[in-house]
Amino acid sequence: MKNYSHISFSFKSFFSLAFLIFLSSQIYAQEIHGNGNEIHGNEQAAIIARQDSIIKRDIVDVLLKGFQKGKNPTTKPLKEQKTFMTIFPAIGSTPATRLVGLVAANIAFYLGDKKTTTASVILTSISYSLNKQILFPMRTNIWLKNNSWNLIGDWRFMKYPQNTYGLGGGTTTSDKDLIVYSYIKIYETAVKNVYSKLYAGGGINVDYFYDIDDTWNKPSTDPFKSYGVGTGNKSLSTGLNASLLWDDRKNTINPEKGSYLNLVYRFYPTILGNSSGWASVYADFRKYFCISPKKKNILALWFLYWGVPKGEAPYLLLPSNAWDSYCNTSRGYIQGRFRSKNMLYAEAEYRYKITNNGLIGGVIFANAASYSEPGSGKYKYIYPAVGAGLRVKLNKDSNTNLVIDFAMGIKHSNGFYLDVGEIF
Repeated sequence: MKNYSHISFSFKSFFSLAFLIFLSSQIYAQEIHGNGNEIHGNEQAAIIARQDSIIKRDIVDVLLKGFQKGKNPTTKPLKEQKTFMTIFPAIGSTPATRLVGLVAANIAFYLGDKKTTTASVILTSISYSLNKQILFPMRTNIWLKNNSWNLIGDWRFMKYPQNTYGLGGGTTTSDKDLIVYSYIKIYETAVKNVYSKLYAGGGINVDYFYDIDDTWNKPSTDPFKSYGVGTGNKSLSTGLNASLLWDDRKNTINPEKGSYLNLVYRFYPTILGNSSGWASVYADFRKYFCISPKKKNILALWFLYWGVPKGEAPYLLLPSNAWDSYCNTSRGYIQGRFRSKNMLYAEAEYRYKITNNGLIGGVIFANAASYSEPGSGKYKYIYPAVGAGLRVKLNKDSNTNLVIDFAMGIKHSNGFYLDVGEIF
C-alpha cells in the first residue's frame, strides 16, 4: 500500500517535519536518561545495559508508557504470535484532491513456521477527498508453507482525476490535460518455487477504465485524444502474464538485506477481447546492503525498466511515473507527470537509526528517470530528484514504519509524502 496520499509541500509541512525531529530527540533523551533512578557506578556499562533494554520500541510502546506513568513497556514473547496488524489514520491534501482523509492498514502473518516461511503481507487503504474522489487499493503478497508458492495480488478501485501531459520527456506543464475516470484493476499471479529462492508462474491482468472524461480543461493540443488508443469513454484490457521471481528477503515490508528480482511479461491478445494485441515488460530489481550490522543501517538500491515492446498500449496503461506496481517511482514529481512507451528508473536510499531503540529513523535518497521519445524511441531527458525523511516505528514486530518524506525534483517540482511501509 504505497503513496496514495501525496501531500503538497508548504511551510506548514516543513515545520511539522521539524517538530517530529525535535520530538524524536526528546523521546530518545528520555529513553537513554530515564527518570534519574538508574544505578550509578560504571556509567558506561549502565548506558550500554540501558540501550540493550530499549531495543525495539514502537509508537504503541510510547503511548503505553505515558499511560503507565513512566513504566517501561514490556515486550511479550512472539514465538507463538503469527499475525501482526498496523492501522494508521491520516489527513492529507493535494492540489487535485484538496483535503483527503484516509485509513491505511498493514497486516503481516505467517502461514507456516517462521524459520522456513516468509511473512505474508496485505497492504490496503481507503481514502475520500472533498472532491468526492475514492481510492481503495489492496495489495497482497502471500507465502504458503515453506515458501512453496508465492501469490501476488494487486486490486484497486479508483474514482480519480489526473492531469496528463503527453508522451516523452520533453513535455511542459502548459501541456497538462485533466482527465477524470473510474478504474478497476485486478492483477493476480501465482509463482511456484523451482530452485532455491527462484519462482516461476503466471497469472491474469484486468484493467477497466470507465466514465472517462477529458473535457474539463483543454490545452492547445490534446495529448490524450491525439494518442487514439484507449481514449474513448471506456477502455477494457484483459491479459495474461508470465512471471519469474527471485526473492531472498526475510522481511518484505522493511528488508534489511537480500535481493529481489521480478520479471513480468504481460500480453493482451485479441482472443481475450482486446481491440488489438499488445504486450508489456516489467523488470524490477532491488538490492539491500546492511552497512552497519550493529545499528542496522541499510543501503537500498532500486532499478526498474517498464516498456511496451509490442503493439500499442491504451494511453492510461502506458509506463508513467508513480504508476508502477507500488505507485512509488519518482518521488519529487507529481503522479503521471511523465508518460511514454518505455521508462527507465533508478533510486538509491540510505536508511539509518536516529534513536537506538529503533522508534525514530531517517532516510536520504536520490532517484532519476528517463522516458523514450515518441517516434525515435531515444532517451533524451533525465529527471532527477533528491530528498530526505523520517521513519516512525508503527509496529516493531512486523518492522512497519510510518513514512514521512520530502523530495525535490527539477523545474520547481517537489512533493511531501506520507505512507505506511518502506517505499521499496
